Amino acid sequence: MTIMRIPKFMFYAILFAAVSSCGTKTNADTATEYNEHNPVTEETVVNNTEAIELITTVYDKFVFAIDSSGSDNPEEYFTANALKKLQEDYEFDCEDGPCYAYYALRTEAQDSKPATEEVSQIYSIEAAENGWYVVSYSDMGWKGKTRVKVVNGKIDAYERLKQ
Repeated sequence: MTIMRIPKFMFYAILFAAVSSCGTKTNADTATEYNEHNPVTEETVVNNTEAIELITTVYDKFVFAIDSSGSDNPEEYFTANALKKLQEDYEFDCEDGPCYAYYALRTEAQDSKPATEEVSQIYSIEAAENGWYVVSYSDMGWKGKTRVKVVNGKIDAYERLKQ
């Protein structure tokens, strides 16, 4: 009688182990698997949403703005570090300072791409690592990508990616 119970017990133990590991994952497992060092949490999603809204606003008000009134306060959107870099990247004479090279967040194209609608618009903004985001866009018909770092709700750094 005891011999029959051992195999039955082992059968149920093996069955339980097989069923419990059949590929079902909890949200915590998925978050950890996605990125062990930076798990996706509700706070991360909110921060990503806020960062994407910030980047979209900056591109609308400063980067793709044509004939911008200049009345927008860049200190509201950029850290002191980013503003310093934007000033250093400014390539023209600056008579009414400070002057910022918002164009550094675009492609290097000077003219619109022939046979296009010459539209400048964001295609996507994807979260990368450590506060960095990759912005994919059309710059007067030319495709471009720029990495933008968001720190404490402001843009802190940027770098144009080669296409």
